[in-house]
Amino acid sequence: MIGKIQTGTADIADSYMGITEQRATVVDFSTVYLTDDYAFAIKKPGPVSTSLAFVRPFDFITWTLILTILLVMPLIFQYFFRYKETYIFLFLRLLGSIFRQPTLVNYDNERFKSVTFSWWLFATVVSFSYSAVMLSMLSIPSEIIAVQNFIELSEAVEYNGYRCYVFKGTAPVDFMIHNVKEHLRFFPEMADSHEWYVNDLPLTEKIDYHSAVIESRTRLLMVAGPEEWKPHFLSDDSLITYKLAVAMKKNFCYKRKLNTVISRIKSAGLYKQFTKEEHFKSWLSASERRGDVSKKIKPLSLQDLSRAFGRKYDSLNFAIGELALLTLLPDLHLSYRTIS
Repeated sequence: MIGKIQTGTADIADSYMGITEQRATVVDFSTVYLTDDYAFAIKKPGPVSTSLAFVRPFDFITWTLILTILLVMPLIFQYFFRYKETYIFLFLRLLGSIFRQPTLVNYDNERFKSVTFSWWLFATVVSFSYSAVMLSMLSIPSEIIAVQNFIELSEAVEYNGYRCYVFKGTAPVDFMIHNVKEHLRFFPEMADSHEWYVNDLPLTEKIDYHSAVIESRTRLLMVAGPEEWKPHFLSDDSLITYKLAVAMKKNFCYKRKLNTVISRIKSAGLYKQFTKEEHFKSWLSASERRGDVSKKIKPLSLQDLSRAFGRKYDSLNFAIGELALLTLLPDLHLSYRTIS
């Protein structure tokens, strides 16, 4: 469009035109009617599966610390209390206390009461924290975290096979090509080598679980955002901010009148009203995106519990079998020596 104005084919052009230093050298711009930034949208991954709810209350580091403490504490109890119990039995006693079982009633030595009290405090905090978080996740499933910003998106494109679509020949693409940040230069390079370009077709045709589209935030808000009825996630950060105006040829005769009309429209808030109406039309036209926008607390169903605890009991049965095998190994070794 800038080329048509420069060659005299057109007098004005208005298609979400951002003011840049390069464009200002060949055309004039009207009064700014909107300031907008560029972000990206990607399809929301959806809620977390309740089948894995039993491992999600704690992160990997917390689980590692709990397991380490659980493996070390039997040795500490053996050293202080001098009871003639095997490591396996002490381990099961401590594990049972985490499940709120009175398995340490015999360990009431006054000299080492601080050790027992510390373990009871640890087991109580772990047990109640685990129960509270897991039940809340089963009642209100949390959303899987999508790609949040441009750095994470560049890593996902490079290592996880994601795609990032852009509008060919636009100012944001030129901004990324000449940017000093490596992760921003990466997007136009990948788009050029794989032909990841979009046109004026609906943006939803390219947005997927592993495909993102970089576009102005105002346009993306029609299909992306925190609202539940919107199926796409909108990035937190922005690529660049532009001032939008109408482009016109140099010495355009109606420039003053055009600026007056734009200023009146902007002052009356008509542009924002038009944008809100377009968003509302988008919501009405997309029946598949309409839904209950309020999160309702639902009671736990048998299906939720069966999904969460089915895998848990399978793992627990396997762990119990392993512990039983370890417990029987000394007896088997003794029997073998007797037979020999």
